Amino acid sequence: MTDKVTVRKNIRLQRDLMISDEVLNLSQAIEDRLFACKEFLVCQDVVFYLSFRNEVHTDEMITRSLENQQRVYVPRLVERERRLELREITNMSQKFELDRHGIREPFQRSTKEVSPEKVAAVIAPGLAFDYSGGRVGFGGGYFDWLLKRLPEKALRLAVAYEFQVLNSVPQDPWDERVQKIFTENNTITAESPDG
Repeated sequence: MTDKVTVRKNIRLQRDLMISDEVLNLSQAIEDRLFACKEFLVCQDVVFYLSFRNEVHTDEMITRSLENQQRVYVPRLVERERRLELREITNMSQKFELDRHGIREPFQRSTKEVSPEKVAAVIAPGLAFDYSGGRVGFGGGYFDWLLKRLPEKALRLAVAYEFQVLNSVPQDPWDERVQKIFTENNTITAESPDG
């Protein structure tokens, strides 16, 4: 099995080569799959990541969730404590600031912090996934930290391009899995990692 560093490097390279039209078109197809998922649609409190560079774009998904009367929370990095906090947003036209990685996040002063205990579904970012719900993130462990703090019944979902889903990805004991992955071509329900 390839190590995480190699997986990250290969997938990031492939993703960086995408052109903007491709990102937007595939993101739209992925959005349509997500919003065809009845389990997700009935969730009142949902977490989205704010997309960065050529990640699957989430801005339109967030707007659509808000139009569906879902409450939407996005992460804000609390670096000195090595954790994420969740902040409620009410529209995508509000101003965001950039964290040290250049990722958008809501201003602390103008948004309300929400406990992870309140969350019914999360759309987790990642560089690579596999058919058992294994996830390779960006190496900081922040989203694993957050996923561990969600209620047990909360849906753990991911959006990804088809090329980001591999037969198997390296996993450490602390890595958190997702239950479903939405790509432009498929809705993948994770199989048990034990087969």
